[in-house]
Amino acid sequence: MFLLAKKQKQCIIMKIHFTSIAFHGEDRQEKLKRCRDCAESFGWEFGVQLHNTAPAWIIEILAKEGVPLSVHGPLNQDRFWNLSRKEIGDTLAAMDRNFAEFEQLGIHEVVFHSSMMSDLTPEAFGHGKSYLECMQPFYRPEFARYPGKKFNRDFAGEPEFAERYELLRRNMEQVRKRFPGFLIVQENDFPAFTEMNMFFRDMITLNSPLCLDTGHLWISTHQAGMDFQQEIKTAADSGLLRMCHLHSSSYTSAIPADEWSDGHKRLTLVNPEMDLPRAFRTMVRGGLDFFVLEIADADVEELQIMHQWLNEA
Repeated sequence: MFLLAKKQKQCIIMKIHFTSIAFHGEDRQEKLKRCRDCAESFGWEFGVQLHNTAPAWIIEILAKEGVPLSVHGPLNQDRFWNLSRKEIGDTLAAMDRNFAEFEQLGIHEVVFHSSMMSDLTPEAFGHGKSYLECMQPFYRPEFARYPGKKFNRDFAGEPEFAERYELLRRNMEQVRKRFPGFLIVQENDFPAFTEMNMFFRDMITLNSPLCLDTGHLWISTHQAGMDFQQEIKTAADSGLLRMCHLHSSSYTSAIPADEWSDGHKRLTLVNPEMDLPRAFRTMVRGGLDFFVLEIADADVEELQIMHQWLNEA
């Protein structure tokens, strides 16, 4: 929502959520108060996005605090939701259970990773198994960018991709009709183990609400030799961008591309190559007002930096 004041800069009402992981420390209540106070001083809503591994105790604490909640699904389930396959009855049943929980918690904004080049669904990591343990079975050497490594090449031109993307499009439409009271957004993927949603060039064809993860997109575009800022603009101009997972990255061109990993760094980490302030302002100009700080140690400084970026626009 945009409120325009005469002879003043644009005043933008933002919705800012921190990942629930940021409140696992003993100072959680103090941090929650100072972040809410800071956000409200800017006229923003402050909330928390439940991580898909959020333990029951943190969910209970946050619910009692009355803080607005969103969720990164699936929440505490044993498998992820893969919609790029013909038979999705098991996933729909799992979603039914999770969405009933979301309703009880007053959650109506759900983000998830929706697709892989597989007819199976991976186990959910973080519940006793590591990321590699859960995802390694989905490695396909014919789709690898670097021999023997997890990273994907750009396989959007493959016939299998087109077939699975059409399945994803149809299945996502079914999911949105099944849960009409929710904003359900698909997030761009970390480019590994055949996850399909690497580029907004492709995702905007899904005609479905989207979430942009800056860290995932930073590594995807770098490894593919694509323009990070142009992909940001493609997403922002699509009219489909409804959420952003905002975080910095320590990776630059000085590091070999096959040694890169994810971001999830604080906004206090300045990466001139990434130019996160520019990306942020592009998304805001495109109408986006919902940012999730997916940063384990996020604090009030993140809010102050975002406010500064807006004032510099």
